[in-house]
Amino acid sequence: MVLEMRIENLCGDGGMTQGDLPKLENRVTFLTHRINARLQQLSSPVISPFGLDLYSSRILYALAQNGPMKVGQLVELMALPQSTISHQIKRMERNGLVQRVRLLEDNRSVEVSLTGEGKRATRVCTALSDAIQARIGTAFDPEELQLLTHGLQRVFDLLSDMPDLERQIQEGSAAAEKEPASPVADDGESGGHDRGATQRS
Repeated sequence: MVLEMRIENLCGDGGMTQGDLPKLENRVTFLTHRINARLQQLSSPVISPFGLDLYSSRILYALAQNGPMKVGQLVELMALPQSTISHQIKRMERNGLVQRVRLLEDNRSVEVSLTGEGKRATRVCTALSDAIQARIGTAFDPEELQLLTHGLQRVFDLLSDMPDLERQIQEGSAAAEKEPASPVADDGESGGHDRGATQRS
């Protein structure tokens, strides 16, 4: 909460002006948001009949690719909170797509695997993913696509560890508060009087 307030102070009326901010549509973070939103639009009609969304479809794909996985492994792979992964798994279990088994050698660990119905749903998810990947491939040659993939992985790795983030925001907020306010044109009565005088002349 404190961090959010400092971000608001930095970006609010007393901080950067609208002209100082990079255009939203040119930010890597916003572009990835738009890509994910478009993927949701494309995927929903195909996977929603199975009770799936993008998160759960990717979990199925991971299980098909890797075999049974522990919940902690899915948390790490998906980069999502454990509560979110647990909710997704419980929902898929109710729909008969996955099963959970508590490991005998470690009673605290739960392993998740596909059921027969889950394997059938995964074939649809795989075909969907392949079609989207093929579509992306039409815009890039193999080397460009590899560079794009490596670039996105680098972005993820960089964002995985930002220990100085709060300090940077504190310093940026303090610097913004010290900057003199930009002069604002007076749109009050004097402006109205000048317009009137111009019209009379």
